[in-house]
Amino acid sequence: MASGSRGRVGRAVLFVVGLLARVVGAGALFWLVFPLWLGVFWGVQGYPPTLSDLARWYAIGAFNAAPIVATVGVSPLILAFRWVAWKPSPPVSPSPALRERGNSAPLSHSVGEGQGVRAAIVIPLLTALLYTLLVPPVAYALLLVYAEMWQYRAWDAMTPTLIRAYGLVGGAAFGVGWAIGWSLRPSRRRAPAGAMARRN
Repeated sequence: MASGSRGRVGRAVLFVVGLLARVVGAGALFWLVFPLWLGVFWGVQGYPPTLSDLARWYAIGAFNAAPIVATVGVSPLILAFRWVAWKPSPPVSPSPALRERGNSAPLSHSVGEGQGVRAAIVIPLLTALLYTLLVPPVAYALLLVYAEMWQYRAWDAMTPTLIRAYGLVGGAAFGVGWAIGWSLRPSRRRAPAGAMARRN
């Protein structure tokens, strides 16, 4: 009983540490990716950035602090949604007859491979889309609060700016979300040595 309790406490601690690391890491990663995305965003419109532009974009100010804070703020919600929504089905246990014939290893291997491939694609993509959807409006709202303009709520003027915010921030948010989602995909566990020996 004591060892089981310690194991649960250890898993809870690892869960909290992993959550905090991903939340803080998402903000740091956004700070690294955002100027690079702005370089692409302005470059395709005929305004290639200079080194002074990159230095200015990397300097912490309201312009990049708002999306960084937004990224950190929405991360717990997105991570909680991922842990609740993505529940991979348990592995299929073959019947005793199949185990006796030695056919269980190919069956379990194929099921695990299919789930792993799905998870490796769906989880990063879903996480990236959620970051892309949520970060720009939260960042824009933070900028309005910082500029003390939130109380006016001029929606006819705010809507075009919000749409533009998706272009300015959305690409970086997508990259951050993909990286966080990639770190959340289930690990592919190899079959134990005993199972491989029985298979052979």
